[in-house]
This record gives sequence, C-alpha cells and structure tokens, in this order.
Amino acid sequence: MLTEFWESDTFTERREVLLDTLETDYPWNKGDILRFRRGGRDDRYRVLSVQVEIGDEGLRRTVLLLKLGS
Repeated sequence: MLTEFWESDTFTERREVLLDTLETDYPWNKGDILRFRRGGRDDRYRVLSVQVEIGDEGLRRTVLLLKLGS
C-alpha cells in the first residue's frame, strides 16, 4: 500500500513536512517508533495516527508522526 509519512506540528498535530513515501504493507499502529537514518542524521518519530483512504487508484495510507528528542 502506498504510505506517506508526515511530520506533525508538535502542538496542533497537523501535517507539516512530508518525510517519505513508500510502498509497504506493514501495519503501522499508534505508538510505533520509527527511525529515519539518512544523510548523517538519525531522527526518531512516534506514530500519532494512521489514516487509510480508498479511492479509484486503490488504497493509500497517511501516517502522522511526532518527532522525538531534539
């Protein structure tokens, strides 16, 4: 399933920055921890919410993430 990972605003939990888009069937759940290790950075995020959309092109999922640490 096409999955978009969005970093949320810390206070409003609104989408701020699109981190990545992947084709994955992993069942993301609220509370899961993700690590993005790219370009010398090692950022950790917690899943806040998962939304699945059913459309003409098939299933599409949006995962909202909260950045952990500094």
